[in-house]
This record gives sequence, C-alpha cells and structure tokens, in this order.
Amino acid sequence: MSQRVRPQLQERPAAGADREPPPLTIAPREGRDWAMLEASRAVIGLFMRERTSDFTVKELAAHAGLSERTFYRYFPRKEDAIRPAVDAGLARIVSDMRAAPRSRPLGEAMVEALSRSLAEGSAMNWENLLPVLNETEILRAVWLQILTDAEVALAHVVAERLGISPDSQRARLAGSVLATAGRLALEQPFSAGRKRDSGEVLAECLELLGPNLFEEPTSGRRPVSRSPPRSSRQGRR
Repeated sequence: MSQRVRPQLQERPAAGADREPPPLTIAPREGRDWAMLEASRAVIGLFMRERTSDFTVKELAAHAGLSERTFYRYFPRKEDAIRPAVDAGLARIVSDMRAAPRSRPLGEAMVEALSRSLAEGSAMNWENLLPVLNETEILRAVWLQILTDAEVALAHVVAERLGISPDSQRARLAGSVLATAGRLALEQPFSAGRKRDSGEVLAECLELLGPNLFEEPTSGRRPVSRSPPRSSRQGRR
C-alpha cells in the first residue's frame, strides 16, 4: 500500500458525529452536495486504488482536501462517504433509461445505460471496489441502503413507462428486480476468477424474467388467474 498522507490532527466536532446519516437522493443536487460528491469520488478513488477502507477519518479528509470538521459535516461516519458518488452513477443510469424511446424495451434501455456508464473514462473500477464494499458490516449496510434507494428510483421509471403508481405492487416488484439484476451484473463478471461483460450478464438476467413485468400489457390480455391447490382430502368420497 502506498504511504498515506498524515495531516495535523484537528479537533473532532462532537455535534453530529454520532447521528444517523440522512437519506441521500438517487441524484446529486446543488450547492454543498456537489462538494460532497467530489469528496466522495476522492474517497472511493482511494479505496479502489488501495483495495481497502482501512483509513482513519483524518487520512480520508486529507486525501479529499477537507478538514476533519468539514468531513464530519458531510459524512457522519466515514463509510457514508461512498454514497454520493455511487448515487450519482445510479442517477446517470436512471436518467438514461428515462430518456430512452418508449419503443425500446425497458430491459434493453437498462442494459445500454449500464454499459454506457461502465464504458466512461471516469467509471468506477468495480472489480476493486466490490471487495471493499463487503469489507465491514457498516460498509455492507451502506451498500444495501444504496441498492434500496435504487429500487425506489427504478420503480418510478417503470411506473412512468406503464402509467401506474410507483407505490403499486407491480412497480415496486419491477424496481426490486431491476436493482437486483443490476447488482448481479456488477458482481458476477468478477466472480470465480473469470471476467465477463456486465452488460451481457444484465441482459441474461432480464431475459430470464421475460418482458411482461416491464412492458405495457397487450390490449385485451388478462392476467392469468391461478386457483389455489385443492386439499388432498377434497374430492374423496
């Protein structure tokens, strides 16, 4: 591991350091959030380069060009520093899916959006980042919360496409399925020591699901109604 920069220790603020992190939106906002985003990108860049999160807040703050006091104002816990940058990446995928023509199946739009995001020069090195996200219980919890936020955002995309409520069972199920497929698409290419294209993995996952969950139903089609299984005693005389 490269030598870490160790700045002069500054007083750690007592107020706010032990608060639960506020829920971050799926997209970056303006003002202070842009500064948080840049700091988050710097922290994630360090995690990816060193393949570990084993840094003190003082070291992370110095690497991001912040004082410890400012770092704690942005991120109540050091693990929360990953959220703005990952959220921004998800926001780009969601935005590209929304911009896709209505004639394009939503699954194809997501595959294209993910592939485009991973192909960018500033894309995250998920091969190095994923092990870090699973390095501690707190980091795993933050990663799972990010995925939960993604489910909500993707449920809204499906709801807009189908003209239904984002709180409906169908939209929420679709959002959960898309988020899970996206997670598998990021994780599987680096599992078992063999690298695969994330877009191909995502396409395979969505193909297993079929199109009915994400596309408008054919006019006049009714959902299949399944009768509950009959008891083994029914029909006996």
